[in-house]
Amino acid sequence: MNPFVYTGPVSAEQVIDRDEPTDQLLELADAGQAARLSAPRRFGKTSLLYRVRRDADARGFAVVYVDFSRAVSIEDVAVTIEEAYRASIQGSLRRTAVALMRSVRPRARAGVPGVASIEVAPKVEAERARQLGRLLDLPLKLYERSGTRTLVIYDEFQELLRAGDDLDRLFRQHLQHHGPAASYIFAGSHPGLMEELFATKDRPFFDQARPVYLDLLADPDLADYIGSRFEETGRDVGDALEPLLDLVAGHPQRAMLCAHHLWSRTPVGAAATLEDWEDARTDALREAADGLQAAWNLLGTNERRVIAAIASSSDSLLAERTLDRFDLAKNTAADARDRLVSSGDLQRVGNDVRIVDPLLAEWASHRAPEQEV
Repeated sequence: MNPFVYTGPVSAEQVIDRDEPTDQLLELADAGQAARLSAPRRFGKTSLLYRVRRDADARGFAVVYVDFSRAVSIEDVAVTIEEAYRASIQGSLRRTAVALMRSVRPRARAGVPGVASIEVAPKVEAERARQLGRLLDLPLKLYERSGTRTLVIYDEFQELLRAGDDLDRLFRQHLQHHGPAASYIFAGSHPGLMEELFATKDRPFFDQARPVYLDLLADPDLADYIGSRFEETGRDVGDALEPLLDLVAGHPQRAMLCAHHLWSRTPVGAAATLEDWEDARTDALREAADGLQAAWNLLGTNERRVIAAIASSSDSLLAERTLDRFDLAKNTAADARDRLVSSGDLQRVGNDVRIVDPLLAEWASHRAPEQEV
């Protein structure tokens, strides 16, 4: 079986080169401090959170992992939290959690049998907010009954902005009173929206969570992981390792995608050759092509020009020669660059920016300026 998984999060045991952020998140949880983790899509954020969940459980926390990626309303948020508690907590503590969740559900109102009661909309909204508030207070109730601290991991937390205009305020109103009962990790894959939630002065969570960052994977750790998986399955990564590392540039998902195709091209008992790598590279780009095209189609004209310029020009984005070649005004290029940083397509590195997805960079580097009109 091919040992390189790239279509979803990996298990805690397969996480590469994430000791430092794992330790940071666990230390903050032990200290009762909130943390926020923001990383571009397919950067290994959820895999890291799986590892944190495993290690926090070993430290005695009751760990609840909540994924808000599909939440579009306050009802979705409440249902998602309740389902997460049912799926995450085990043993005798689960019975306590289930009993508490049943107690916070709205009770049926008395009325004429068989006739549905009609409520005024504001009352309905107020009841929904109260029910969600009671669910948010579950860690406090669990602590009061069992003395067990809870680590709540809210993944894709930025989706609260889509689910309701003021939901982050409701969360803050409840979570701020939990003290030693709970610690929180707020994670998201849209850097701009996470920045809006935690770095905007008029938002309730402004400056309320310590930032923890994910870097690109280090070449030595990535090389060891890929090389050892080849060896364990009777193959040698051989001469293909260096060009693979050059292409993926430390990107977690893209590294696994390319390693997967290279492994498939390498016969048992043989070492991968440069020819094997070229075939694997072609396979990887072909597989990614539909997704890259779909992402490209969602970009505006100026964003496309900026991506293509960064991918193909040896000069900086705002250099006059680059701007002329891609028909960009300086202010227009800077604004498009900032929007791409906010969306997670670009990442700041010092005073420069880089394309987060190395396969998008490779794909866009072959597009002529006139294609971006």
